[in-house]
Amino acid sequence: MEHKKIYNHKKITSDYAARDYLDKAEKSIIEDLKLYLKDMSMLDMGVGAGRTTKYFLPLVNCYIGADYAPNMIEECRRKFSKRNIFEVVDVRNMKKFAGDMFDFVFFSYNGIDSFDEQSRLVALKEIKRVLRNNGFFAFSSHNINWEGIYDIFKFAYIFRKLVKKNEGSFFRNIFLFFKSFYFFFRLRILNKRLNITALIRSLRKEGHGILADNSLNGRVKIYYSSYAYQLKQLTEAGFEDIKTYSVNGIKTDEDAELNKGGWIHYLCRLKK
Repeated sequence: MEHKKIYNHKKITSDYAARDYLDKAEKSIIEDLKLYLKDMSMLDMGVGAGRTTKYFLPLVNCYIGADYAPNMIEECRRKFSKRNIFEVVDVRNMKKFAGDMFDFVFFSYNGIDSFDEQSRLVALKEIKRVLRNNGFFAFSSHNINWEGIYDIFKFAYIFRKLVKKNEGSFFRNIFLFFKSFYFFFRLRILNKRLNITALIRSLRKEGHGILADNSLNGRVKIYYSSYAYQLKQLTEAGFEDIKTYSVNGIKTDEDAELNKGGWIHYLCRLKK
């Protein structure tokens, strides 16, 4: 199913509306940009239901939140009185925004991983267009070299996750046990591979690729990349001074630290 349709679903919007926090890496990025933020015009792309808005809005000179899911933007407008700062925009086609309009584009929660390789490059081209020279771009992306990636496809992991989310009686757990088998085999059907281990190894060799993981119960396919491949992609798109942060908020380029988490956060600057 198309990502946009799923993220525009009212149930998903309600789930996102309940989220009110910054990740450790996002806090580290704010700390590293603290000398610049007060003078910045910021685009909070993939803003969702406004998880990051209350943290960035007071820090920057000008703030715009954007998302391609209309229901998400309606939720943002409901939560925040400044309704005119939110726009329905697809990052791959930001014709609403002029070139060189922003000092900082923030694309959180792995939003860029909703796209395949070609659409991802289109998104980077559009981000480059709306960013001013020496502007900052920050985002997070799924890490194909995450040391725990194999676990998310295992039956035990799927079952534990369902039980934790739906705690109930013994008979309820029996139902969840069989439901876990359904998700276990469904992920293999969606990935068109019974041997998920072999698939992940091939993607690691390539440095990137698409996986149907257990995001939204496997209803969406996600772009994964390695740290090295993402650096190459950013460099070829015109970005430099690339910094990376682990899920623990540690600024590092060490694989051992970065691969502890399923996401890597990136902060870079545009050179036009």
